[in-house]
Parts: sequence; C-alpha cells; structure tokens
Amino acid sequence: MMKEDIWAAQYFAVRDEASRPWADTNDNLTAPADVPTYAIMSYNSGHNDASNKFYRDRKLEKASQLAGGNLAQPALWCTDSDCSLAFPVSKSTWTAKALIELGL
Repeated sequence: MMKEDIWAAQYFAVRDEASRPWADTNDNLTAPADVPTYAIMSYNSGHNDASNKFYRDRKLEKASQLAGGNLAQPALWCTDSDCSLAFPVSKSTWTAKALIELGL
C-alpha cells in the first residue's frame, strides 16, 4: 500500500473530492466497499477516562462511516503519551510496525 502509484491514486481521489461542495463531500465520502479500510488512531484525548472513551467511540464511529461500514478490525491505537492527530506521520516507525504486524 505504500507504493507511489497508490499515493498518486489517493492524491487524485482526494483532489476530486475536494473540488466538490463541502457538505456533499462530508456526507458522501466513503471508501469503496471492496477495499479493506484500517483505522490508525491516537488512543486518548489527553483529558480523563470519560473523555478518552468518548473520543475513541466517536473516532471509531467516524472511521466506520468513512469505511462505508466495512472498517477492518482491529483498529490500530497508538497508546504512547506523545501520540497526537499527526502521529501516523510524525511517528512513522510506529505506524509502519503496526501495519506490518497486521500483514499489510
């Protein structure tokens, strides 16, 4: 999945979606049904247990929506204390290791 032709296809798909009105894109943006979609997310919101659970539940809900209800399991959660919304890229070694462990 990390080959340049995949990145190019993703770039043009996002560019096409971005050219549409925001509401239409936001409501209808989903992965194709035959494409496995994985969620790589930070585990905590950085506050307390209740807000962390709410944060995870909403993130899984949104990820499932974007995956068209076909979200592959398990979700990949980064539990390191320095995980932020940017962690899949800023912690690329962690992300690559997690994907390799899933066989991707």
